[in-house]
Amino acid sequence: MSRPLRTSERRLVLIITDTAAVTTAVLLALWTWSLTAGFPFNPAFVRAHAVWLLAVPLWVVGLVPTRQSRIALDTWATVRGIIHVAGVLLLVYMAAFFWIGGERLPRLVALYVLWDATLLVFGWRVAAQWSFTRAPFSRRILVVGSGLALPKAFEVLGDPSFRDATIVGVATLDPPCAEWRAAIVGSPSEVDELTRRLNVTDLVVALDRSVGEIEDRWVQRLLRCQEAGAVVVRMAQLYEDRLRRVPVEHLEPSWLLTNFFDVARSRDSSPLAKRLLDVIVASVVAAVGVVLAPVISLAIMVDSGRPLFYRQDRLGRGGRPFRMTKFRTMRQDAEGDGTARWSAPVDPRVTRTGRLLRRTRLDELPNVLAVLRGEMSMVGPRPERPQFIEQLERQVPFYRARLTVAPGLTGWAQVNSAYGDSVADAVVKLEYDLYYIKHQSFWFDALILFRTVGTMLRFGGQ
Repeated sequence: MSRPLRTSERRLVLIITDTAAVTTAVLLALWTWSLTAGFPFNPAFVRAHAVWLLAVPLWVVGLVPTRQSRIALDTWATVRGIIHVAGVLLLVYMAAFFWIGGERLPRLVALYVLWDATLLVFGWRVAAQWSFTRAPFSRRILVVGSGLALPKAFEVLGDPSFRDATIVGVATLDPPCAEWRAAIVGSPSEVDELTRRLNVTDLVVALDRSVGEIEDRWVQRLLRCQEAGAVVVRMAQLYEDRLRRVPVEHLEPSWLLTNFFDVARSRDSSPLAKRLLDVIVASVVAAVGVVLAPVISLAIMVDSGRPLFYRQDRLGRGGRPFRMTKFRTMRQDAEGDGTARWSAPVDPRVTRTGRLLRRTRLDELPNVLAVLRGEMSMVGPRPERPQFIEQLERQVPFYRARLTVAPGLTGWAQVNSAYGDSVADAVVKLEYDLYYIKHQSFWFDALILFRTVGTMLRFGGQ
């Protein structure tokens, strides 16, 4: 019988083998250096140069992001992650070289360590990807369901994190669909028997029904599937776990009560800690803004004249209105007729200076005052205009849930998706916002702020 590795087990295997690969790389580098320098390679030599073994924990910690499922099973994502770690550690070495001196940290050894570690870790990861996607470690997935939830389940199963899985079939009464990439093997009423017969390790439940109906009709069968050793997961939870978004269009009406308010409250970071983070970060940004503001103001004046700032009403936590202030990035007559319009990714109303300000997100600098006043947070959903919120509440389920927290200068949606100019884009952003609200914590905020700095440095803003 197949025994797929669980995520935690796979991560442990990668930690152990990464450690072994980097340790081997350090010893190999010291051995190579001993040959070129004419030193005997023995335990005494290794002890004398044990400082190089500090590279092992640095590499192991640096490789943490590459052990996520969607990266660990994606070759190119893994390559990018390893190169990123090697680059960062090269900078660390250069700093240590000038601080400690070249006698204890010769450049030739550093070159050997970086080269050997990169090759050995990459070689192991390729072997691991091959092993994880082969029996007996690969997963066998059965999808059971109906309606629009079925194609959405297969969309999620196309994620790189499922490269170690084979879809053995679909249990449904719906007509076949080419998007499923699997044959119909039976009906939902046979799901427990199919699980045993097909040696299923993971059962994905994708039903367009309410929670009560699913429990009434399926709970006994699903329990028997779990008794047989299968991992049972609902499509909505699978979507959230893999894409780090909440599938707004596939949530039951009771989701807010059963899966949002309670979880968000239990995970909610300390309001005091969040406020302290806001004040500290906003104060630092404000100090930077004092230096940059004259340069930005001059650029706006030369490019398109006055006014320098753009003020607009937005809704904050609980739907309370506040006045948002940004450096002006559009022409003065951008909404000359008074009609609110979506801002498109390539908007002809944006000035040349405005385009640069948006890409670096420096247009948001004046809003640190709103953060210091408590009207906004450094991290949260993007503050939206009242006209758009009124429109989107009618068209998008759960849209008003994003008003349960303070809006932010940056957020999970802002660092993961492009600027939206339609209702469909608003749905995607809401999926990220709900995920953030449900999982918010001090460290999640810190991660988002770190990624925002990266977005600014690579001119990735919208």
